[in-house]
Amino acid sequence: MRKKQMTWIPAILSLAIAVALPGCGDAGSNAAGASSALSVKAIKLGQSSDAGFSGKIIPDQENKIVAKAGGKVADVKVVEGAVVKKGDVLVQLETDDLTSQVKQAEAGLIASKAKLADTQAGARSQEIQGLESAVQSAEAALNQVNAGVEQAKSGFDLAQKSYNRLRNMYDSTSTVTKEDMDKGTYEYEKAKAAYDQVQAQQQGAAAQVTAAKSKLELAKIGATGNTIEALQADVDRLTAGLELANNALANASIVSPIDGIVSKRSVQPGEMAQPGVVLLTVVKMDPVQVELSVPETQIGKMKAGSPVDVKVSNLPDKTFQGKIEFVSPVSNANSTTFPVKVSVSNPDGALLAGMLAEVHLKDSPQQAGLEVPKSALVKKDNKTFVYVIQGDAVKAVEVSATDKNADWVYVKDNANLKDNVQIVINPSEQLADGNKVKVE
Repeated sequence: MRKKQMTWIPAILSLAIAVALPGCGDAGSNAAGASSALSVKAIKLGQSSDAGFSGKIIPDQENKIVAKAGGKVADVKVVEGAVVKKGDVLVQLETDDLTSQVKQAEAGLIASKAKLADTQAGARSQEIQGLESAVQSAEAALNQVNAGVEQAKSGFDLAQKSYNRLRNMYDSTSTVTKEDMDKGTYEYEKAKAAYDQVQAQQQGAAAQVTAAKSKLELAKIGATGNTIEALQADVDRLTAGLELANNALANASIVSPIDGIVSKRSVQPGEMAQPGVVLLTVVKMDPVQVELSVPETQIGKMKAGSPVDVKVSNLPDKTFQGKIEFVSPVSNANSTTFPVKVSVSNPDGALLAGMLAEVHLKDSPQQAGLEVPKSALVKKDNKTFVYVIQGDAVKAVEVSATDKNADWVYVKDNANLKDNVQIVINPSEQLADGNKVKVE
């Protein structure tokens, strides 16, 4: 029995060696085949057009609404989402001071025009007496206003001292509450406003005294040509001042520059509007724009004015009609993609800014044939070929192509070329039918 078992051992070892040796030979053959494969670049057909171009929807216009001059906000007449028309008042600033300035400018202009007219007409004795009385009345009014100014100044000085003392205590100690500080601030601003008002009245009264005296003097000595010119210049100056005052009053009503929707509101009544600081944002959403970044290999398909179909993911059953508005001649920074903008009508507001959209060209492969890049074409013996990748090798396929643009051609009715088939681009001269390849 023992001898019989020993005779089987060499037979088993021989069989194992016989099985192992062919395996080693196959591994070496595979390694040699892999090393002989040519490296190629490839593109999958149909992806260039069927998949469309992905982009983002943005408003057609976006306006940042700002105040031209500072002022306290009296009313904000819109909320976020409100639909507005061009010229609608969005924010109203307080106008009390501005209205007073307009009235003051109007009064000054009326006085200046009257003075010019009287000077040009000349004065009578009765008019001189009347002018003297006017000077006296104006001086009496000025004296009365001066007394009011002194009284208001005393009140303002006292309020300012109290405010400064309160501010110092509030900043350095905890004995003064914020409520006390707010009250002190209110009293200070109230006293300052009263003082500013009487100062304005003082200036007006002083101007009336000056005007009355000048008018009296001119009436006594008679007007010269230079005097008339000076009075006319004063009328022109006051006219310009009145226009500025009216413009300032008009600018207190901040209006929408476009038809659109309020997308953001950053101000509340009672706040101070500062010049140049954004108060509201108004966007125009009909039409909307789709921003695309198109690769350089496909930018040749984009022509301004060309119609396109636009789809969004949340409305899969709806196709929107659009038009290419802009194709940039300059690529994006640090990229080989080019900015393209598509305009899409949006009358019902279904398209919202920020949505992702797909843009499909009208001349799709289904209509004009399968698109093939010219860089894949090989011409030999008056025939045109492309190399189709089949497994780990290539097959030369003859094609009949018609130009689409400088970079692409259409290929029709070729059973060997279908969507998602890979073909070699920029094939080398060493590549031939049946060669083993490795796609980079």
